[in-house]
Amino acid sequence: MRLNPLHFTRRPPAWAIALCAGLLSLPAPGPTHAEKRSDPKGPDDLLVVDCLLPQRVRRLGRNSTYLAPRQPIRTTAVDCRIRGGEYTEPDEANYATSLKVWLPQAKTGDAEAQYFVGQIFEKGLGTTPDYGAAAEWYGKAAAQDYGPAQIGLGYLYEEGLGVEQNDVEALNWYRKAAGLAEDLVVLQQQDYDALLEAQAALDASERRATEMEGEIEALRQQLEAAAAETDAEKQARNTLDRLLKRLEADYVEQRRELDADRARVAWHVKQPATAAARPAAAAAAASLSDIAFGNYHALVIGNGSYQQLPSIDTATSEAEKIASTLQERYGFSVRLMLDADRFGIMNALNELREELTSEDHLLVYYVGHGQRDDDGQTAFWQPVDAEPDSPANWIPSAVISEHLDLLASNHVFLVANSVFAGLRTRSSVARLATALTDEERYYHVKQLLEKRSRLVLTSGGEADDDATFADAFIGALEANDGVLEASKLYQNMNADLHAAARDASRLEFATMKWARNDLADFFFVPKAMR
Repeated sequence: MRLNPLHFTRRPPAWAIALCAGLLSLPAPGPTHAEKRSDPKGPDDLLVVDCLLPQRVRRLGRNSTYLAPRQPIRTTAVDCRIRGGEYTEPDEANYATSLKVWLPQAKTGDAEAQYFVGQIFEKGLGTTPDYGAAAEWYGKAAAQDYGPAQIGLGYLYEEGLGVEQNDVEALNWYRKAAGLAEDLVVLQQQDYDALLEAQAALDASERRATEMEGEIEALRQQLEAAAAETDAEKQARNTLDRLLKRLEADYVEQRRELDADRARVAWHVKQPATAAARPAAAAAAASLSDIAFGNYHALVIGNGSYQQLPSIDTATSEAEKIASTLQERYGFSVRLMLDADRFGIMNALNELREELTSEDHLLVYYVGHGQRDDDGQTAFWQPVDAEPDSPANWIPSAVISEHLDLLASNHVFLVANSVFAGLRTRSSVARLATALTDEERYYHVKQLLEKRSRLVLTSGGEADDDATFADAFIGALEANDGVLEASKLYQNMNADLHAAARDASRLEFATMKWARNDLADFFFVPKAMR
């Protein structure tokens, strides 16, 4: 067959140009499920990295194309490779390499990128943390109502890192992140109770000031009534005049102190909302059982039979009982892992990222050995293949947080009968107030369900044969017959441990520092209510 040279010089028809342009503008095909599952060769492939995706050709109009900017994402190393992205090996990543990925996007005003830049400065990543720069970048994203940045900024104000310490400013940012109404609490319960007492004292001072106003007015009327004065009456009037001046001075000082105290307390304890201002829900929809809570999943890890570390005799039975309670009483879909190694744990977390959606709730329970550094800022889980003197197979808390951050699930609750690091304060956890009507509670639970939460409850110590933590956790779940918040579960566990004369001081409950939060809670809902 002879080829016509004109075929190579003639302009292609319009339909061919359009077809080619359309094909060029299509996103690169994503990896198949089989590719994702088979590609990881080891746990290092599943570490979370800052990935810079390649440029893509986009179509503009009918006949023009252009190169879209490279997009930064956080994902696993294996996923970044599959998608043709560029990243720095996790053990080589540092302050400079991470900024290179996120800073250009942050400078365009992207709130999520600004949050990640603030996180890079807060972490330090191989250098001294720059809390001032972290506050600046968190502030940029917080001004765009990006909840995780508002929490990060609130934490810096609460701790006085990079900014002047200011509890009022911290609480203000926490409430903005959660979108909290006046009758919700964002404080440790004992702090809130103290503020309620302070509010009552202020109310008593207000009543006394009102009484003083009445006494002053009565003295003024007596003075005005003394028109014709004898010497004795003049002396009495002078006495009344001095008393009036002293009383007025006392009143001014008390009013000044009262106003100052009220200003300090007002941000923490707001007055009850009026009936018109309180959220209303239809009477027929006021029951929490009418809320579509979504699907519940659990990953329960029980490590007891260690290769090189002492065995934990109760780990298997504890994990099995936790799994049974979650499944039978609360309808969780449970994956139980016994004696899991490093790759098994990380691969399970990666598979959850592929499987869960924003409608799913996830609880991760871990019982096994853990290790905390002397500085208290770093902690590790020790899988069954852990070596006692080498952290090569240990899993840092930060890695767990990063994986749970990647999940699409809005609500994730990590419970560790072991150590865990990288927590913010308990002040940064939303709690429903106790004095809510059914309609108000219904409204606020629905409101918090739309938010994102990453919460941690940990025993605070290395696991051993003492199962008191698990007993308290299971006891709180079995005693519940309604919608139970994770924050309330923590309080119930504390009360149970103290009542049994057991040590509850090590319990820690807070939001994850290195995972995005909107200050929501996690809700346990019995099967009978769903």
